[in-house]
Amino acid sequence: MRILCGVLFAVNLCWGQDVLFRGQPTSAQLAAYGKEGVRVVVNLRTDDEMAKLGMDEKAIVEKAGMQYVSVPFLGTAPPKDEELAGLMKLLAGAKPDGRVVLHCASSNRVGYVWGLYQAKEKGVGVEKAVEEAKKAGMKSGALEQSLRDRLK
Repeated sequence: MRILCGVLFAVNLCWGQDVLFRGQPTSAQLAAYGKEGVRVVVNLRTDDEMAKLGMDEKAIVEKAGMQYVSVPFLGTAPPKDEELAGLMKLLAGAKPDGRVVLHCASSNRVGYVWGLYQAKEKGVGVEKAVEEAKKAGMKSGALEQSLRDRLK
């Protein structure tokens, strides 16, 4: 599977299949996603992180007719498999007319989730999963080690 990078809404982002990876979108970007075939916005940021932004992301997303899903975690404490089960199913169901935006602050956690998805749902090996995670934005050595440990 290839990960492509490009510009959508004047912002660099990457996508794999029908999942868009990115750092924190603006209010305007969130509101516009529905017109681009996005049906679900998944936020990996914590409530404390979101409170500092001063916007109600859930309200913006829902007002634009999309589903909002929150799976918060810090880079130092990735969620357990059972906490990610619904997210894995959601990513597996993404399609051209039902795209998914997966975001955190910088796409670092996004990459972790994408690597986990590639291994757990697509059956790729650990090295390929880590490579895909990095392409999707994972930069943290600690998250990389956590992903490797989880996939052993």
